[in-house]
Amino acid sequence: MSKEDPKPGRWILPVVIVALIGFTYVFVNALPPADVSASSTTTVPTTTSTSVASTTTSTLPTDILAFLAEVDRFEATAAELLVLLNTVNEQWEAREITQEETLAGFTEVHDGAQDLANQVAATTVPDPFSPAWPDTITASQDLVVKAEAVIEGLEAPDDGTLRREAVQAYNDSSIAFATQIDVVRGLTPSSG
Repeated sequence: MSKEDPKPGRWILPVVIVALIGFTYVFVNALPPADVSASSTTTVPTTTSTSVASTTTSTLPTDILAFLAEVDRFEATAAELLVLLNTVNEQWEAREITQEETLAGFTEVHDGAQDLANQVAATTVPDPFSPAWPDTITASQDLVVKAEAVIEGLEAPDDGTLRREAVQAYNDSSIAFATQIDVVRGLTPSSG
């Protein structure tokens, strides 16, 4: 019986792998730090945006800054409600959730839209934004109306067409609300 290894070359592959790992380690550590500054070049637009915002922040009155923060929050809330509505609708379309769970999700959107509309209506609006705020209130209230239509569409005894149309109408109203928020932001006085 021979005691020779029947596969004498099987030790070559582990040596090659170790050599590759070692080469990679040496190569990566030998890279000059200039590559890091290349990635910071990508950050320059963000830094530019931030410096513009900080310039705006330092020269605008505090009531305007507080108002703009509220406007940002309103927009974020509307976007979250839109995502929730579409997620629940897609889950219902795929029959991944029950009608009761779908109704609960749509009701959550409706209640959130009502809360948003109440907050928008109760907001104290500084002088340069006053002309556009009534349209903003109307746009936020339209979200509530469209959310009610989605619930009615879910409960309608049809093939789902009313619900789908109501969901699309809610999406359109959400876009209109975001557009109106942009109109309001456009009234921000220059900081120069």
